[in-house]
Amino acid sequence: MPGEDDGYETPKWRTFWLLIGFAVLVGIGVVTVLLPELEDEPSEDAAAETEAREEPETDKPLQE
Repeated sequence: MPGEDDGYETPKWRTFWLLIGFAVLVGIGVVTVLLPELEDEPSEDAAAETEAREEPETDKPLQE
């Protein structure tokens, strides 16, 4: 027969620890997936440099 010394955990505490574990897994997913994706996006400065480079660098007129 289970006694009080066995350390029975109520379902409330099991649910709490499951939620903590789920939050840890979500945190790991954010760090490993979303942050590298955000770092790969071009910044506004890089976009401005790209727009400036779209103009032809030669003085020769383009044939149309």
